[in-house]
Amino acid sequence: MTDAAAQAPVPGPWGPRSTAGAMAAAEAASRAAAMPPGWTEAGGPPPPTGWVNPAIAMPQPPNTAAMTFTGLGGSLFGLLTMGFLLQLVTLGLYRFWLITDVRRFYWSHTMVGAEAIGYTGRGLELFKGFLIALAILVPLKAGAFFLALGLPQADMVISIALFLILIFLGQFAAYAGRRYRLARTAWRGLRLRMTGSAWAYAAKAFGLSLIVIATLGLALPWTTAYLERIKMRETWYGDVQGDFTGEPFQLFKSGIIIWAIGFGLPLVMVYQALSGTPSGFFEALWHDARQGDFSPRGPIAVAFIALTGAIVLSGVIAVLLFPAFQAVLFRWRMSGTRLGGASLVSNLTIGRSYRVYGLGMLAAMGCMMVFSLSLTIVLGGLAYTFSTFGSASGTGIAAMVFIVLAYLLSFGAFWIFKQVFIDLRLHRARVNSIAVLGIAALDGVAARNVDASAMGDSLGDAVDIGIGF
Repeated sequence: MTDAAAQAPVPGPWGPRSTAGAMAAAEAASRAAAMPPGWTEAGGPPPPTGWVNPAIAMPQPPNTAAMTFTGLGGSLFGLLTMGFLLQLVTLGLYRFWLITDVRRFYWSHTMVGAEAIGYTGRGLELFKGFLIALAILVPLKAGAFFLALGLPQADMVISIALFLILIFLGQFAAYAGRRYRLARTAWRGLRLRMTGSAWAYAAKAFGLSLIVIATLGLALPWTTAYLERIKMRETWYGDVQGDFTGEPFQLFKSGIIIWAIGFGLPLVMVYQALSGTPSGFFEALWHDARQGDFSPRGPIAVAFIALTGAIVLSGVIAVLLFPAFQAVLFRWRMSGTRLGGASLVSNLTIGRSYRVYGLGMLAAMGCMMVFSLSLTIVLGGLAYTFSTFGSASGTGIAAMVFIVLAYLLSFGAFWIFKQVFIDLRLHRARVNSIAVLGIAALDGVAARNVDASAMGDSLGDAVDIGIGF
């Protein structure tokens, strides 16, 4: 404090006094409040029995903030229903604005303590990004198509190469899309941002995915930790840098049982089925398929059924264990996330994850059955009316229109029910399980914002990776 500031007058109970005098008076009052009754700074009698220093008894300022989600299913249902109908009217063009509205709904109802998160993205940005993504993907797929026509003997190689390229672009889209969403996310008036190269990340992620495949998934904890560390160290909130400190072996220990049941057991089943196949099984199966005969007989049929059953059962086991894996991965990922001096922790349990999926699926299926029955009655009545009073040609056209309309409405209803009963409940369970430790470290953050393109978000949708919202 400068001498001038120390001498500046401030209001006092008996008129103006200096800042230094005010600070001295405040310190004296604080010391007096911390003394037992009858004491002065010079000393005094022993304190009364049971007396507690108020400076010690006073609770310390909280440095932990719980995250909560306040969004209601009814509000999301209305938003999705209106958005779906507008998509039908605009032939799907409204989807970019719908994605923006849905994100704004989720963001604005996600609270960190008493402060909500904001989303500033626009549908037009996603639409422009989609056009850029099409300019990349359309020539790529068209080139692969015409190349396959010119080299039919290399059709399999071309298809595999195109698939690998799309996987690589999907990794690029995952990074670029995350960068766009962070740049449009604001909290306490400051936006987050993300630096780094999406192409470099895509190359690393693509190579690590091959390692995961080669190790039958056992390397997933190490590759995931490495990629999370890359993303978080390029994540900024103002001038505060993020980090990821999750231990791969901790995820390995938590997920090894899930891997053993979901992958190891199916692998053993498939191996047993393959070991029981007669010699020449695949040659005979390939020969029959080339001849157009897909009905194997004798020992070949038995082996085919055993192998198919093992593969299908493996898929069923993997689907049933997916909620458990999601809960373990989410809890581990949150516990390793750092942003400056603040950190996250989650208590999401496997049981909670199963309850969300189980109850959500039951509710969605029940609503879907009621909707399908109502739709059948309404469209059936309309079809009967047209067939009774309309011409034969008009009846055929009306039937086609009803079939297309029934398909679109059924698909839309399933999508809406899934969002309301599963996705919304899962988001609420995840957010409500998170606490921010050391949140006071984010009080003095300074703004340092950069812009980001929406091309990554739209590219992810275009290659059908599903990294939108």
